[in-house]
Amino acid sequence: MTASSYAVAALVITGVASTAGLALSHSTRAPEALVCELRLTEAARQVTLYAEAEARQSVHGTYQLDIDQRSSGGRSTIRQGGEFDLRAGERTVLGEATFSGRARDLDARLSVTANGQTKTCRSTSL
Repeated sequence: MTASSYAVAALVITGVASTAGLALSHSTRAPEALVCELRLTEAARQVTLYAEAEARQSVHGTYQLDIDQRSSGGRSTIRQGGEFDLRAGERTVLGEATFSGRARDLDARLSVTANGQTKTCRSTSL
C-alpha cells in the first residue's frame, strides 16, 4: 500500500500591521508572513502527523502542538513545543508524531506565536 499525504488544516498568518495580524512591517499591505499547516501521511494503519511552518519573511516564534488519539483502548495525548527561527522563503517541520491506527481517530491543534500574537490551526476530525 502506498502512503497518502494530504493537508488537514492550514492557517495563514498575515504580516499586515494591525491587531489581527502579525505586524512584521510598517506598511499597510505587507505579504503573508507565516503559513502553518497540519499534514499527515497514512499507510498500513500507521499515521504520521507533521506540524509545518513556512515563512514569507524572517520570523522568530514559538509553537505548541497538541495531539489527542482516541481508540478502543482509551485516549492518549502528545504535546510538543519549542522555538523556531525561519528565514524568508524557508519551510520546516516544527514537530511530528506517528501513531498506529487511523487518521480519523486523531484531533490536533497547532498554535504558533510570533511578534506577540498567537494563531491556532485546528482540526477536530482529520
